[in-house]
Amino acid sequence: MNFIRQQIVFIVLLIAIICTIFIGNKKGDIWEENIRTALYALKNDTVPSYATEMVDSIGIPYVYYAPQNNIAAGTKYNPTIVANYALQYYHQIPENKLAEKYFFNCVNFLVNHLTIKENAALYYFNWQQPWYPHVKGKFTSGMTSGRTLDVFTKAFTLTKDSNYLAYAKLLMNGFYISVKDSGFTYQENNGWWYEEIATPNTNTPHILDGHIYAILGLQAYDKLNNNDSTKFLITKGLTALKEKLTFYDAGNGVIFYDNQKAIADKKYQHILTQQMLQLFKNTHDSTYWHYYEKWNAPLKRDYTLKVFTEKNISGILLQLLIFSCCFSILWFIQKILLAKK
Repeated sequence: MNFIRQQIVFIVLLIAIICTIFIGNKKGDIWEENIRTALYALKNDTVPSYATEMVDSIGIPYVYYAPQNNIAAGTKYNPTIVANYALQYYHQIPENKLAEKYFFNCVNFLVNHLTIKENAALYYFNWQQPWYPHVKGKFTSGMTSGRTLDVFTKAFTLTKDSNYLAYAKLLMNGFYISVKDSGFTYQENNGWWYEEIATPNTNTPHILDGHIYAILGLQAYDKLNNNDSTKFLITKGLTALKEKLTFYDAGNGVIFYDNQKAIADKKYQHILTQQMLQLFKNTHDSTYWHYYEKWNAPLKRDYTLKVFTEKNISGILLQLLIFSCCFSILWFIQKILLAKK
């Protein structure tokens, strides 16, 4: 009987371990945040959040920017975040009944907050962002224009209202305004860099995902509006990107987030790998597939092995919790099955 019992324990342990590894690989990165939050709560602390996003009564997001680097931006409606939410709402149509309403509420916000300069449009932020304290005063953003280009393109797809294409064209024209003229474009010899946080006479951070979002917005617009001017801007943006990708590649699957060599965290690792994949789909250029595979490699590592190798406390606790639950459930099931015999 002892031998049989040992076999049962071994089998249950083995299945529990397999289940733990499987569940960890599927849900580990998501569930780990809950464990981390619980750990902070036990210490009567909170997970640091410098940009807490909330949604108002009509579905438009706003952000509380906690004091950082001696800058207290406070609560702001950020057009970039509004565009992000609009795109999320769009992809929830028609499953979510409120999604289309909230989508157009965001669209209207983005229309109403455009700054039109002759035949071009930009978004200006009249508050100082807290992440790069040396970039002071009013700034504009290629990422914001790119994301909003995508939003206006989708708004036209839903309504066939040509006004949205007109607004998109104004935004597209804004890509021609250089940073020195209070735009967001560095018009370099070969390629053009679309800066995420742009203001004249400043060493701006050249944030990688912001430049790529600008290009992806142009590509979304170009699919509807086959236009030589848009293609020119896309080509210039891709040329700058390809020239600089080696700089952002820190090796071993690690990515630099900006030109100050800040390391991209897990969130931005996911964003940047998906951007590389999308660029490959849009252009069929193997360069982007190369970086997608290279930067995606750390994300494909076995979750259990990764958390123990990194000595990730919240990840290790999560795996132990999953294992305990799996083992308990399996042990309970085998008890019931044996009792029926």
